[in-house]
Amino acid sequence: MSNIVLNSKTYAGIGFNQNGQSVFKESSAGVPSGFSYLTEKVNAGTGTADSSIKWNLSIPVIATEDSDCSCAGSLLRTYYARVEVTIPAGSTAAERTDLLARVQNLVDTTQFADSVRDLTQTS
Repeated sequence: MSNIVLNSKTYAGIGFNQNGQSVFKESSAGVPSGFSYLTEKVNAGTGTADSSIKWNLSIPVIATEDSDCSCAGSLLRTYYARVEVTIPAGSTAAERTDLLARVQNLVDTTQFADSVRDLTQTS
């Protein structure tokens, strides 16, 4: 299982979990409460059943120093990102390639960036 780099953070492939998902861990925080996980699951449909692809990313934020509110290493909050794609039965490689390009382009848009960074909905 190869590593995946996201925004300069390296997620090392560590195997599969009990749900059959590929699991990647980024552990630069140094404490387990700060480890970030990325999971992937592909369910290939057979016959007339659709296929599905699911990616999940969790990014915990931990306290870096002791304060009145928390101790260093304490979990402050966790961000979650989920990407789910459904591929209809009978799809072609060309159609899936087009879908991939559109999703990649969507994530690269100003509108997508504004929605995540600034919590602004396109009007």
